[in-house]
Amino acid sequence: MKHRVAVVLLTIGLGCACWGQVVAIPASAKDTLSRNPYPNELPGFKFYVKHLAPLRPYDSDRTLVVHVLGSDQGIELGRWQIWALYVGEGNNVNGHAWAHDITGRLASLNIKPKQRVSMLGVKFPAAFTHSLGSVSEVNVSCDVYSDSFGLKYWLYAEDSPVGKKGDLMEIEYGPSRCIEREVVGPS
Repeated sequence: MKHRVAVVLLTIGLGCACWGQVVAIPASAKDTLSRNPYPNELPGFKFYVKHLAPLRPYDSDRTLVVHVLGSDQGIELGRWQIWALYVGEGNNVNGHAWAHDITGRLASLNIKPKQRVSMLGVKFPAAFTHSLGSVSEVNVSCDVYSDSFGLKYWLYAEDSPVGKKGDLMEIEYGPSRCIEREVVGPS
């Protein structure tokens, strides 16, 4: 029974925390809060608990990002670069403002390898869906593998001057689909 109460309180607490409300969470639920909100991180690419916790896209502000990363812009971490991206002003969906104004909050944490990382032999679990994406700044097409928790792996879909087919372009730690729907509102 205590576990169910903790899960219910955690769910309520996370929902309220998104909107900046203060919620008293019992100690047993705090342990659950510290767990990884990205349960599908691939082996060898588990960054959240060690380097990004407790940052949460659409909830964390710059002050917390600086506390965790030491900079509001990002950091170098061995063979990786971690970038913090923020929600800008004037966001809209089909011409309508988002349901909740979260301007200035963390939009996503993006981790880019500083050297080539091949993902050709990786089989993504069933929790991931495949889609196609592109990055116009470098004119590349990507295979994007994403889960419902906001984790995305962007792989180069073809050889290009900036990467080879199947290489990792970046890992994106974004908001879960549920949180995104609540913040953005109807499309």
